Amino acid sequence: MSFNADYYVHDSDKSALKALKAIPVFSRFLKSFMSVWSERQYRILKLSGCIRINENQMSEYYQLLPPICEKLGIDIPELYLELDVNPNAYTFGDTKPFIVVTSGLFETLPEELIPTVLAHECGHIACHHSLYTTMGNVLFGGANYALNRYVPFGDLVTMPLQMAFFYWMRCSELSADRAAILCDGNADKMSEVCMRLAGYDKDIRAIASKEEFLKQAEEYREMIKGSKWNRTLEFLLLRNIDHPLMTVRTLECEEWGKSDRFQSILNGTFGDANIESLAEITKLELDPAEEANAEEMPAEEAPAGKKPEKKPKFKLELPKFKKGEKEAEPESEKAVSVPEEIRQYKALCDEGIISQEEFDAKKKQLLGL
Repeated sequence: MSFNADYYVHDSDKSALKALKAIPVFSRFLKSFMSVWSERQYRILKLSGCIRINENQMSEYYQLLPPICEKLGIDIPELYLELDVNPNAYTFGDTKPFIVVTSGLFETLPEELIPTVLAHECGHIACHHSLYTTMGNVLFGGANYALNRYVPFGDLVTMPLQMAFFYWMRCSELSADRAAILCDGNADKMSEVCMRLAGYDKDIRAIASKEEFLKQAEEYREMIKGSKWNRTLEFLLLRNIDHPLMTVRTLECEEWGKSDRFQSILNGTFGDANIESLAEITKLELDPAEEANAEEMPAEEAPAGKKPEKKPKFKLELPKFKKGEKEAEPESEKAVSVPEEIRQYKALCDEGIISQEEFDAKKKQLLGL
């Protein structure tokens, strides 16, 4: 029996992704991204510069994956070890996502917590996060000069899109945490992972208290709830952060591990035909004109047993300028920039990502009132 991701995905994950996709510039960014991005280029980087963990290479870690993937109902992804002192793990890709763990992760976490981290990353795959997470990482990770200048990512990446992307990425982590907790059978290990990543390195000999750590989270929650100004400060502090803060994340894990839904999913008794399908929420939506202009992948590149996939045509043409001539801003962008940006901020306000006061202030600023 595998756990159905539709049942355990966090509600804020669903709503944040809907808000992200509702931003008008998102669909344009998606089209440009899908036209030029190739999963293969990142796999080339990992194959050439990292250690691939498999049955014959550091197999004790690879053997942790099959039971996790069986529980989550996904194919076994490739696993890579990357040299990086920062403790981290991430999932990249779309049709064939892969997991990367850093050397710093093994230096920070005890061995018994590594399966929990892998289950968390597999949870991203099960929840269909991989493509959108990859888009966010490419978007905010500093694409090369030609892409930023000419593809036109710069025109598409407005402040509302950035804030919505980061907000969704934070929410998506909560769903992946739930997947790891289901694989472990309780929240203990995932909570400890959060404490370790907050600073409780495995070489520290002092004993840390999870109860005290949770008190911090509860104090933080009350602090934010009790003041609009504190909520504003939280928004300003978190708007460019792609992971939830560790104390809050731990509290979410503990509450999920004690919930009735968790127990019923774990026991295989939970079932709700009215649950919204993740496949519907996460599916790509290119407009009909793009689909009509799509071209098929070469047959040899299509996965075995599958029909060749369609990929939008794209031709990267760098504009040519005479000496001393500057690139002009498209007239169409100038004409719609203010009302378009107001609509984008309104979408964020409707989803609760920014407050009504923040929206009103931004609207007045844009209108010059």
